[in-house]
Amino acid sequence: MKAALWLSAWMGLSVVPSTAPAVGREPPERAPTPGGAAAPGPRKAPGTEPQTALKALEMSRAAVKAAPDDARRREAEVRLKDAEEHYQAARYADALHKADEAWALLNPPQPSNFTVEVDHDGGTTTVTHRQGPPVTVEAQHATRVLAKGESVRVQQGTVLPEPPGAPQLAQPADKARLTLKASSGTGSGALLGPVTLAWAAVAGATRYEVEVVAEGVEGGAAPAPVRSVQAARQWTLPPLPAGRYRWTVTAVSPEQGRSLPSQPRRFELAAESLELNVKVKDGWQK
Repeated sequence: MKAALWLSAWMGLSVVPSTAPAVGREPPERAPTPGGAAAPGPRKAPGTEPQTALKALEMSRAAVKAAPDDARRREAEVRLKDAEEHYQAARYADALHKADEAWALLNPPQPSNFTVEVDHDGGTTTVTHRQGPPVTVEAQHATRVLAKGESVRVQQGTVLPEPPGAPQLAQPADKARLTLKASSGTGSGALLGPVTLAWAAVAGATRYEVEVVAEGVEGGAAPAPVRSVQAARQWTLPPLPAGRYRWTVTAVSPEQGRSLPSQPRRFELAAESLELNVKVKDGWQK
């Protein structure tokens, strides 16, 4: 008997037929309200409260990652950040609520499409997410969230491995103030750099997703979040305006999936002041 696989697209669970070449899932319809609109409802998942909150966080992270960089995504990032903080503080109900809010902001109208392939011996099943909202794969009560383009292989009678540990950030130190020369531009439009972020290796990880979010920028609107996927354990940022920033790193393993984001660190960029020497009658004056 083949290992039981379950896939979830936002609400509800269904068993994936072991021989189905392709399956499309749409979020289930909600009961209409008296005004005719669909009534919003929280995403439900089986298991204890911490597990439910963690599943909601994983799916919301994947939705944020796949969303276009617009106002809705930025608002969803704020809700997701709140959810992460609630989860770290063991406030699982609040974490679930905020993760659901982030998901609802980005819930796209198209269905989830994924393929399910079974090896000729019937012992290994591969699920690949093709399009639409993230899906959750569950085998032997362990889960893995798949975003667009990601796959997971499950062998008969085995469970999904535990996700990798969250990376430990190394440099720069938390709340560091970095005084740098402008690499381009002048005044409030000056861009500062270089800044190199570094973190410790995570066992089993083959790449790291780095995110840098502006929390306050001098003399203008905050730039969009800066993101990159790195195979190495460091990344030199593009030049950024003076201001305060928050950064996190997520480890990704082809066998174990995606870790929780690291504990965030913050740094501040400040422009190096120019020292002017003015010639006066008796010599030079600073």
